[in-house]
Amino acid sequence: MGRPTWLGLTLFGLTLPAHLFVEQDSSLVLAAITLALIGGAYIGFGAADGRRSVFWSELAVALVFGAAAVAGLLWHWAALSLGLTLHALWDLAHHNARRLAWVPRWYIPFCVVFDLMAAAFLVLLYTR
Repeated sequence: MGRPTWLGLTLFGLTLPAHLFVEQDSSLVLAAITLALIGGAYIGFGAADGRRSVFWSELAVALVFGAAAVAGLLWHWAALSLGLTLHALWDLAHHNARRLAWVPRWYIPFCVVFDLMAAAFLVLLYTR
């Protein structure tokens, strides 16, 4: 495993305890905020890319992740896990992508690992 993968695992390991020591409602809020923030990260990549079409597409997708975060709070927690899983796929879509925003090479494996670990963790946490 490379450094980005270890970084993703480390970040997951640092954030995991917060969910274990708070009530489920607080955990859901934390997970929703996390999903909204990581979804919004691509807005910055889109702005830095310089192409208007890329910026608007990254913004639109970030809004979808924001909607998934809200759905996880108002409808069902599974929207959070689904949103995190879809974000991992969005990360992978940026690998060698020419029509999407350029992202640093290390960012993709880092984010995919964090997203998938967090999605699986939430399923385990909320179904116990």
